[in-house]
Amino acid sequence: MISYDEAIALIAGISAQNTTERLPIAAAHGRVLATAVTLDRDQPPFDRATMDGYAIIPESGRLTYPVVGTLAAGGAWEGALGTGQALRIMTGAPCPPGVAVVPIEITDRGTASVTVQDAAALKAGKNCARRGEDGRAGATVIAAGTRLDPLTISLAAMAGAVEVTVTVPPRLAIVTTGDEVGRASAADTAAINDSNGPLLSAFAAALGLSATRSHVRDDAVAVRRGLETAGETADIIVTTGGVSVGDRDLIVPTAADLGYATIFHNVAMQPGKPVFLARRMQGGRECFLIGLPGNPVSVAATAHLMLWPLIARLGGSRPPTWRQMPLAAPHRHRGNRRLFLPALRSDPGTITPVRWNGSGDLIAAAAADGLIDLAPGADLAAGAPVPFLPWAGAVDGERGVLPPRG
Repeated sequence: MISYDEAIALIAGISAQNTTERLPIAAAHGRVLATAVTLDRDQPPFDRATMDGYAIIPESGRLTYPVVGTLAAGGAWEGALGTGQALRIMTGAPCPPGVAVVPIEITDRGTASVTVQDAAALKAGKNCARRGEDGRAGATVIAAGTRLDPLTISLAAMAGAVEVTVTVPPRLAIVTTGDEVGRASAADTAAINDSNGPLLSAFAAALGLSATRSHVRDDAVAVRRGLETAGETADIIVTTGGVSVGDRDLIVPTAADLGYATIFHNVAMQPGKPVFLARRMQGGRECFLIGLPGNPVSVAATAHLMLWPLIARLGGSRPPTWRQMPLAAPHRHRGNRRLFLPALRSDPGTITPVRWNGSGDLIAAAAADGLIDLAPGADLAAGAPVPFLPWAGAVDGERGVLPPRG
């Protein structure tokens, strides 16, 4: 058995695939930049009016100015604007040199002149964004490794990009296992509904990935066939269940028979101790198999703690980001393994462990906002900082409901 930190170090040591492609920016949402986006010109590219009003070259002691023209966004003023003259100007229009842009709200407008109500507004450069004040040509505005969202796609367009270079994400194949997994009914009291397959499909989608999904029964032939089929196209096979030491825990021995070399198996963590990671060469490419335990909270935890860093490593994206949050109340962890406990954010900016009944308690996990990281034997006072990892794709305030418990 190895520690969680040792497992993460082994994942970090895996060679990135570094496969890239060019995409139009409109098709790049959710993809990870392989090369940075830089500004193709200064931003703003010219001195620019920041509001509607009048562009005036001030003259000492004067408040009323003749209006000699109008300048709209996209236009240009031909010739020079003289001292003591005004232009009607629109937001986004280029500012002539030396002007103050006086907001229309503090002017009195005549037929051919404008009177400024506040002399303090007549300061050269006022309400005029200067060329390059947001960024200079060639400056990086989106770093490599960024997952593109609507704002960064908009920024790429503003920077002059028509296409971007993005990493090709790893292809996932989800293989759930278990004779007990199916559509439960009152007549079949031993069956359970499949929650792990939907969890992992949605988890992949939250990271901008698509995934195939299949289910195999606890049979050596079926498990072998399922892994062989998944490995034909996947870069990462994700299994649930079958990685412990029971008679029907078939993932690890079947992976060995198929030529997978173990990277690690069993990590000193709770939940998720039996997690398994292996690799083999498949048709000239490397294929990884990560076996997650079968209990749903173990699947959720190990997907975030192990699968996510593996996806990030292979796909060139950033690994999950932990943050420090203070405990709302004292908490003690009496176990001898590192505990990743479902927890709920609360006001004012604190974190509270959710009362749970172990790694099968999906109701508690879905009522939480993510996981906190507790060292073995931790005895923490209220206000003590703990590492917190939000669930992938979670939206604040939109959680499951924890029913009353006896």
